[in-house]
Amino acid sequence: MAPFNQIANKYQVLKQIPIFSKLNWFELHSVASKANFIEFKKGDIVCLEGAPPDALYCVVSGRLHAYKTRPNGDRESVELILRGMHFGIISLLTGEQHSLTFQAINDCIILKINKDDFMAILKAIPRLGIEFSRSLSRRIRSQVIRPKSIFESTIISIYSAVKGSGSSTFAVNLAFSLARETKRKVIYINILSGANSVSTEPTKSYETSPRWKKPAVALKDIIGDHEKIAHNIHAADLPVALLSVSVNPQEQGVVRQISQFISSLANDFHYVVVDLPNDMDDVVLETLIQSDLVLLVSVDQKEDLLLAGHVLERLKEVLKGHFDKDKVQVILSCLRPKCYLSFEEVNKILNYQVTGVLPFIDPSELKQPVVSDYLTVLMPNAHSEYAKTVTHLARKIGGVLVGLVLGGGAALGVAHVGVIRVLEKEGIPVDVVVGSSMGALIGALWASGKNADQLELVAREFEKKKSLSKLMDPGFPKSALMKGNAIERWLRKHMGTKTFHGNRFPLKVVAYDLLQREEIVISQGSLVDAVRKSIAIPGVIAPILEDHKLIIDGGVLNPLPTNVLAGLGIKKIIAVNVLQSPADAVRGYAIEQAQEAENSKVRFLPDPGKYLGIHAQRMLRKLFWPNISDIIVRSLQATEYVISQQSATQADIMIHPDLAGINWFELYQVNRLLRCGEEATYKLLPEIKKLVQE
Repeated sequence: MAPFNQIANKYQVLKQIPIFSKLNWFELHSVASKANFIEFKKGDIVCLEGAPPDALYCVVSGRLHAYKTRPNGDRESVELILRGMHFGIISLLTGEQHSLTFQAINDCIILKINKDDFMAILKAIPRLGIEFSRSLSRRIRSQVIRPKSIFESTIISIYSAVKGSGSSTFAVNLAFSLARETKRKVIYINILSGANSVSTEPTKSYETSPRWKKPAVALKDIIGDHEKIAHNIHAADLPVALLSVSVNPQEQGVVRQISQFISSLANDFHYVVVDLPNDMDDVVLETLIQSDLVLLVSVDQKEDLLLAGHVLERLKEVLKGHFDKDKVQVILSCLRPKCYLSFEEVNKILNYQVTGVLPFIDPSELKQPVVSDYLTVLMPNAHSEYAKTVTHLARKIGGVLVGLVLGGGAALGVAHVGVIRVLEKEGIPVDVVVGSSMGALIGALWASGKNADQLELVAREFEKKKSLSKLMDPGFPKSALMKGNAIERWLRKHMGTKTFHGNRFPLKVVAYDLLQREEIVISQGSLVDAVRKSIAIPGVIAPILEDHKLIIDGGVLNPLPTNVLAGLGIKKIIAVNVLQSPADAVRGYAIEQAQEAENSKVRFLPDPGKYLGIHAQRMLRKLFWPNISDIIVRSLQATEYVISQQSATQADIMIHPDLAGINWFELYQVNRLLRCGEEATYKLLPEIKKLVQE
């Protein structure tokens, strides 16, 4: 820090801080004589809530998180303090204690002027006091006029220890996806290590890697000068700003410069995507340490995974208490059409949970050329699995995930397939699905890879009434009328041994523990086992006894689990409630009565077959209705509808198909159920599109 604490260097820094920028030469030197520059490491507390007023602070480099502590100990974010911003002035002027805690997000350099020196400066330079008053007025006015907003910036570093792993392809695709999905400012930074001034072609998948057309600028030539950095950023003809820099790890002080460099860009961009070289040197390590999110890319080979494991251990060693598994994620890159190691094998080798998999890019999918004066890259089309995966990750990082809730409703849940068909056809992105009961079953089939057409084929297995028998396995009615083994066999026929890993989107399945009276949200293990638990209708399908839990249908207490998505922080929620309202039930009864009246008009001649069929159905109805199953399910669904209405308040859009006249057991009403789901979704399609595009 010695160079900064020389008066001449202090003068140069003060000129770049907005609050001091209008002072003349003499005034700046007067302030410089009383200013001190202090270094803080990532995670350090710069100023503590409740501390007495002690100084004026200004951020020279880095970022700070300003927060207050609630009585329960939780932190409430208030503001992000960026380069050039100041704090502590209110406490100095009022004499009150600091109302917030200020913590370093990156390594920071803070200008500090002690209280007595600051008061002397205000007395000597009265117009500086006026400037501070104006600054405070603007801040207070902005908080009154509009809701408080935090200018959020996220530094994302993408690194792979394996050359040719596709990390640069991933980085550039992620940057463009972030810009498209969040509608925010994004910069893609290419860092070259060593003396190279231009990027070289990787040995694998070079068609998909970004090609830089102009030499990289040396970091040493622009560091510390915001105008020079801005001058070298290319942002003319692309949705993403571009910057390519070269760094020599052997140069003195370059490691400290990295933190200052990447944090300075956080002032002007919401997302800073840093594409790092493959060599693990001090520059790369420091960049990873200073980032808000680290994405480690590896391929599914043991030796490469071990390299990724070494990087993880190094980060744990350096970050210590600040290491966060949510902020350090491992992404598998498939350089072949199929990844051969299972998630369980990969997690065991790494001793770490893998976040996701980047699918193989088929050359036929490379149909999105991006060409500019600085960069050329060929991207996979938007419908490819690779593009969908990166888009989902971008939406997750950007906090713009779209969640879909599929509620319970027995056979009425087949209408979910109609909803899904419209969402697929219209290109509505769905990032997370939560399902309860029949919604869990449909959601699991969808997540496991089946599209709407394939889901329809599954539903049509029960178009004939007699086909329902394949689900029946009556047993001694100890806990339910059906054992559920036949249902489980049917589920395995369609989902096999698939687990929650490797699905097309994250899935959450809701069930309920009757013994401890608590909701269970299942997100790992076998899909079949999870669905079987969620559809265990009390009294109808046997519950699951497991680990001292008696697990039953999730729809009994949470038929429309919007709370699960809200708990994940998802702000765009579409819910599908297939349960019939009291008005639907009344209309359904009227429809049945009208149909019965029509049936009464049928005579033996001229249609004896139809006549006998109608009377046979009447006889069976008299014999078996009302039956135990029907009474149980109708009672449950009456209560579930009331609960679902309360849950619906957490959804942005509620799709409620008109299913009046369809009974809970009528799986054979496939055509009508699908049509009702489609019609209800089309009615709300403008609102759905508006929601996902916001």
